[in-house]
Amino acid sequence: MKSTTPKFLSLLLLVVLLATVAGVARGGRHQRADQPLRREIRAYFAANILPVLRQQRQKLEPQLSPADRTQLAAYRSQLQALKTQGQALRRQLGQDQPGAGRPTLTEASQQQVQQLRFQARSIMLSVAQMAQKYDAPIAQLAREIQPHKEKWAADIKAIITSKATPEQQQAVAAAGGRKHQPDGLRRLFKPAKFLLMDPTAAATSPAERSVGITSVYPNPAAATSQLNYEVRKAGPVTVELLDSNGTRLRTVVSDTKVEKGPHTQQLDLHDLPAGTYFYKITTKGASETKRFVKE
Repeated sequence: MKSTTPKFLSLLLLVVLLATVAGVARGGRHQRADQPLRREIRAYFAANILPVLRQQRQKLEPQLSPADRTQLAAYRSQLQALKTQGQALRRQLGQDQPGAGRPTLTEASQQQVQQLRFQARSIMLSVAQMAQKYDAPIAQLAREIQPHKEKWAADIKAIITSKATPEQQQAVAAAGGRKHQPDGLRRLFKPAKFLLMDPTAAATSPAERSVGITSVYPNPAAATSQLNYEVRKAGPVTVELLDSNGTRLRTVVSDTKVEKGPHTQQLDLHDLPAGTYFYKITTKGASETKRFVKE
């Protein structure tokens, strides 16, 4: 979405730079000092920017072909599966521990990381190619929210001014002239990222999510296993089994009315070879994908 103003792009760059500057100083890990600023910016984004973007994305949905809608849903599942694999790898390497430095990757770990990145980039390239078909309506939707962008820029600047530490203020000054570098928030204004947004996703806080604790027993899973999950809000529930690439293998639960509370579902995994899989639980207001291993 190319109508974003240089001022806005530059400010968004600074937001991400502020979130990472302390981590760079420590070899890639974030310091606790920048967390209040990051939390406030994320909260502002969730409360003010994301709802507008989702509203615009909803306007685009009727213009997509049925085949493209189906393919986008598959891409979202695949990317979520890759994200879950990446999180599992970080835990395996101890990167998610407080105070942990950048680990020395083994050759096998490097190959895993490269494979995850390659798969994610391949998916995003496919989404970008699809987005080219809808370039005109996406550009029009971008123009419609131009006044919002100016307000967002002013609000984020005010947050940075009031919350940034001296170290972060120095980062702002040092990055003042860099207007065209990529940043995390700006990606949402790119056609591919915008197209990939789920227009049906509900913006909920963790306390409001309709999916609670989930687990597979035994772990690792056996030929016959049990999925335990908690429904926090009564309504429709779908549980899908995905392969290691996020491709749906089958639907194990499809119920239009599930009561609030804990639930158990038997999983027949006899036909699946040993390896990594995912289960995806979708409710009216949430979707959660988790990894499990079958021996």
